[in-house]
Amino acid sequence: MDPNKGMMLAYKMNGDILRPDHGKPLRAVIPGQIGGRSVKWLKRLIVTDAPSDNWYHIYDNRVLPTMISPDESASNPKWWTDDRYAIYDLSTNSAIASPAHEEQLSLVGGPERYVAKGYAYGGGGRRITRVEISLDKGKSWRLANIEYPEDRYRDCEKYLFGGRLDMSWRESCFCWCFWSLDIPVVDLGGATDLLVRAMDESMNVQPRDMYWSVLGMMNNAWFRVTISKEGDFLRFEHPTQPALMPGGWMERVKKAGGNLVNGYWGEKLGGEEAEEAVQEVAKEVSMKREGVNRAVTIDELRKHDGEQDPWFVVNGEVYSGTSFMKEHPGGAQSIISAAGLDTTDEFMAIHSETAKSMMPGYHIGTLDDVAQKILSEPEVASGNCTGEPEPIFLHPRAWKSAPLHSKKCVSADTRIFTFRLAHEAQTVGLPIGQHLMIRVRDPVNREAIIRSYTPISDPQKTGFLDVLVKVYFDSETVKGGKMSQAMDKLPIGSSVDFKGPIGKFEYLGQGMCTVSGNRRKVRKFLMICAGSGVTPIFQVFRAVMSDKADPTTCTVLNGNRLVEDILCKEDLDAMVKGNEDRGKVLYTLTKAPEGWQGLRGRIDGDLVKKHCKQDGETMVLICGPEPLEKAIHSAMREQGWSDEQILFF
Repeated sequence: MDPNKGMMLAYKMNGDILRPDHGKPLRAVIPGQIGGRSVKWLKRLIVTDAPSDNWYHIYDNRVLPTMISPDESASNPKWWTDDRYAIYDLSTNSAIASPAHEEQLSLVGGPERYVAKGYAYGGGGRRITRVEISLDKGKSWRLANIEYPEDRYRDCEKYLFGGRLDMSWRESCFCWCFWSLDIPVVDLGGATDLLVRAMDESMNVQPRDMYWSVLGMMNNAWFRVTISKEGDFLRFEHPTQPALMPGGWMERVKKAGGNLVNGYWGEKLGGEEAEEAVQEVAKEVSMKREGVNRAVTIDELRKHDGEQDPWFVVNGEVYSGTSFMKEHPGGAQSIISAAGLDTTDEFMAIHSETAKSMMPGYHIGTLDDVAQKILSEPEVASGNCTGEPEPIFLHPRAWKSAPLHSKKCVSADTRIFTFRLAHEAQTVGLPIGQHLMIRVRDPVNREAIIRSYTPISDPQKTGFLDVLVKVYFDSETVKGGKMSQAMDKLPIGSSVDFKGPIGKFEYLGQGMCTVSGNRRKVRKFLMICAGSGVTPIFQVFRAVMSDKADPTTCTVLNGNRLVEDILCKEDLDAMVKGNEDRGKVLYTLTKAPEGWQGLRGRIDGDLVKKHCKQDGETMVLICGPEPLEKAIHSAMREQGWSDEQILFF
């Protein structure tokens, strides 16, 4: 065994006991090797003088020759048992982190230089010795700066996070290094893509092209981010998105019929005839548990239409929501409100492929024919059975219909839709901090489109409901928002369906709130939002500021691109007036005009740290685009904020 190569038996991570998903109670960590070597939930160590005969070692951790087809590999086991094709050391690799996917960079009035950033690593303890960037498809390269964080630990020999640090005598490099390069924006504006490649101390360099193999493992081709010029902005696009999330230039090229392994990232070569695009049918995620054949009657379903062991139906299949009530992002009420009902439209419209892939674990059985017929009857409610006027409009278990009364244009892409309730004295019935679902029909195919919104009208307002919607229009390269465009096309008088309330947070007043039904006292709110994500923040902020006896203090960080993108600014500023000791709103713009008195740039960890110190009596409310939420969550965790203090709408 090579003493210069490390192996660690870990029961803690960053000073905390390992969580089950990280291998609790004990895991092996083998730096420089593929992740499959770092065994979780370790029970015993077996030292042998020959390669392991474990199934995963033979039939999973392999890179077979590129000419071996799936059929050949399945019919001839010798390919899998040949240890020459086993994976041990990591391949030299690198990636771009900044610019991020879908990041935009202004060409007018913005900075003249941009710092591109990313990471790189080598395998087997080999050190990354250079990282290079190209703006002309690899014809020329620029040398990036490299930082090696692990070198900071080589000068000390001590205990850290409950373990002994023994880096001082090792020559191996086990961790990522971080690279950066200062690039003139004008150079980015003249390029169509940004490429990065790394080389280690053995002169192993990343190849330009992908290496196709049956399992698709260990691909380490140059990392490429495309650059699109859209008016006065550059838009950056990464190859793919994490997990099952759609998006990325590789998906776009594939749908257009491009060949991703042609050595030119799927682009057509000079004189090459365009291939007919093959519309690949998306693989359907199975939501049924294998081997479950139980037929569920309507009587059985209705026994589970409350808080105790709630069952719900999606596409004729029955699921139990009991074990997921605490973890559900929309709160337990979202599941309880669906108990005993067919929620196919809501579930399929709102949930991701990842959520759908979790469903077999909750699958109970299939509705019988009689039950399916009963549940297929229309469910939109227009009133109660007594004929008496209902004081509250919303119903958590039934869609309620309301006509569009008026539509006000706030900006070129933002509207306030006002809906008329059943009678003048009726209120919406939406607790502060919660939201509702809106359902409209696609004007072309009549498909149900469902999205969650937080109204901006006062919860006590009677007779009408105001919803602020930012319309995402189609562009030449990107499809716009189905829901927002469908709503924008609604004529006055059109009926729209509503259901709710939903959400795990509710502000009760005087610093008291509930999260997933648990009461909590809060002394301060830090509210972070961007774009139309201001609406749930707006509701909570208004509730605090309108109550002079409420001692809770609020700081709002509101990020946008342009001044005209700031929504509800006049209302927010009016709320602060006279409440300066309890509330403040800070606006930051990425494309600020001359004379702008507010902040400049994106909302990031530094901005949060500057305007709000971490303490146990502050709750953070966040609503905005997913990249913002992920970045802020990561930054705040690094600053010591706990997940119990951070809530995403």
